[in-house]
Amino acid sequence: MMRRLWRRLVSHSMVARLLVAQMFVLCLLWLLALVYVVHDATRDKVTLELESISDAIIVVAENELAQPAKMQESIRKVEVALREMAGVDINAFPGPSFIVENGEGILYRSVEVPEGARAGPLGELPVFESGGTSWRTRTVQSPRSDVRVTSIMPADGVNIFLRLASRGTLLLPLLISFPFLVLPAWLSIRLAQGPWTRAMADLATRGPQDLRPLPVEGRPRELVAMFSRINALLARVSDSAQRERAFIADAAHELRTPLAAMRVNVEALQRQASDPRQQQLLDGIVSGNVRATRLVSQLLRLMRSDATSGEQDENICFDALVQERMAALAGIADTKGVELELSGDDGLYLSGRREGLVSLVDNLLDNAIKYSPEQGKVLADVRRSDGCAVLRISDQGPGIAPELRERVFDRFFRDPRQAQSHSGSGLGLAIALAVARQHGGSIALDAAGSMGLCVTVRLPLKA
Repeated sequence: MMRRLWRRLVSHSMVARLLVAQMFVLCLLWLLALVYVVHDATRDKVTLELESISDAIIVVAENELAQPAKMQESIRKVEVALREMAGVDINAFPGPSFIVENGEGILYRSVEVPEGARAGPLGELPVFESGGTSWRTRTVQSPRSDVRVTSIMPADGVNIFLRLASRGTLLLPLLISFPFLVLPAWLSIRLAQGPWTRAMADLATRGPQDLRPLPVEGRPRELVAMFSRINALLARVSDSAQRERAFIADAAHELRTPLAAMRVNVEALQRQASDPRQQQLLDGIVSGNVRATRLVSQLLRLMRSDATSGEQDENICFDALVQERMAALAGIADTKGVELELSGDDGLYLSGRREGLVSLVDNLLDNAIKYSPEQGKVLADVRRSDGCAVLRISDQGPGIAPELRERVFDRFFRDPRQAQSHSGSGLGLAIALAVARQHGGSIALDAAGSMGLCVTVRLPLKA
């Protein structure tokens, strides 16, 4: 239970780990201080070193020497006062206790003095055992008479308690303030994390194709080493992606020529073939060639949409571009009997790359036509909204299940329900998304009424 709670609180949070580490160091320092005080108590002997106590008892004994009863009463009150000052039970605590004597004998002996206690060498602190307990004594001689006072104190844990009580001003504030140190410690950690938080915010604003190195100037030394390694990784990823794009683009270019030559040859054979079976086989080859050519074209478009530099931005009338592309694809729509309809606002100008935007519109319209039923309708609406050009393309096809509307933007992924009935490469929406992001826009999929799909593209207008 405790281990699970510890993992939940600390394992997944650097702030919690640093906070626990600070509190641990504080506890460790407190323990070291406690060990020092305990060690010091075993050497210092607290009450026995207080000369003023022995001097006071000597003065009482000398002044009341003629009145023994009054002298014993006065010394007993001194004992009681010392125990009350130490904050201990007067009856339970056996020290400090005293033996007062002179040349004639014992003048006073505390009732708590253990058996075997006697005066020792002056200035020393001998230890003796009595009743299974260690005791320490100290004998002081009066400079004015032959009166001697022997102080007896326990030499075990009770003495340590007295030392802690006498030095409470050093330890108690630490113990009392410990809970209140958590908030300042947490605030200090959060402030120290400021550079890291800002760096993470910078990374969060980057797109998937932005592999620029992270700036290291002005960063704390602790982050420079990590940022340098991240930059090295970004450089390797960028080089690898560039080589991949170059390879695919070169391969696609190389495939275009043989595919075109093969189609010309197959179409020539079709004109000469008289056998229906041969004609059917050649039709299948032509159909496969068309799909392969389309895939090559899609790959080239994908590579161009992934590129982060090259073409210069230009002013583009987006509504006119959509109208132009609908006219270009009208022949494909007529083949299926699909009606294309355009509505919206005029004069929507963007700053972007024309070829990329053409790919975006073509792929969305082509998908809408392909998945629409015969005699269906595809609606394209271009509007100005909140500083953006909003293109909505709706069809009357089977639509896409809500749980797949994110995945269909992955490269080569296709809705399993449509993969058998409709040909495609699974790259169209990936290309459209890449182009939209290049232009600072977004794409969202939604249902178009009871059936069909509505694709919404938002692109920022030119300021």
